[in-house]
Amino acid sequence: MRSTSPRSTTVECDVAKLDQVRDMINSVLSSLGKIDILINNAGIGMRTPFVDTPIEVIEALMTTNYLGAVYCTHSALPSMIARGSGHIVNISSAAGKIGTLNIAGYCASKFAMNGLSESLYYELKPLGIDVSVICPGPVRTDFNKSFADIPPKSPASLVVSPEFVSAAIIKAIEDRRFEVVLPRWLALICWFKNFTPNLFRVIADRNFRHRIAQSKKT
Repeated sequence: MRSTSPRSTTVECDVAKLDQVRDMINSVLSSLGKIDILINNAGIGMRTPFVDTPIEVIEALMTTNYLGAVYCTHSALPSMIARGSGHIVNISSAAGKIGTLNIAGYCASKFAMNGLSESLYYELKPLGIDVSVICPGPVRTDFNKSFADIPPKSPASLVVSPEFVSAAIIKAIEDRRFEVVLPRWLALICWFKNFTPNLFRVIADRNFRHRIAQSKKT
């Protein structure tokens, strides 16, 4: 980061711990004076049947993925509200739009983030603060590698690069756009689900069963 942005700085923080988040936000405000854009991007993932997932793992998913965004946003908002400007960007997932088997805990945390984002959009827009939520499919990162090969595998056409997501985030900020789903054909699938939810569930169920059956044969 320093090689491309010499003036950048880092503040170590565990977003799952409220006291650390508050100290981090206070440190940033003390050194920089304001926060123009807050991007909530910390997250952990898993792919395990719900019944086999330890409760501690589900709690960790919710604490990091959802409450981490809550802690950071709640701590940064007073200064944004006082100035009447700011932009909050929540990095969610298509798993927050479409429930997928074997990632129930992860889906729950991202559905929660999407609900938070939509509520805050209406609450904060009159105060001059924008909210965006970015919902990509699988991203080609070390985060995804840890469970990418566990059935049901995501189609290769769904996987996007970090650079692609970064460009979409920048454009969403510039356009002050609320929601972005990536890639485009995944956005169409989400639209189809919202338009005909019952039919979508029938098709999704058959597709998941087919993929699981194929994985058991290999």
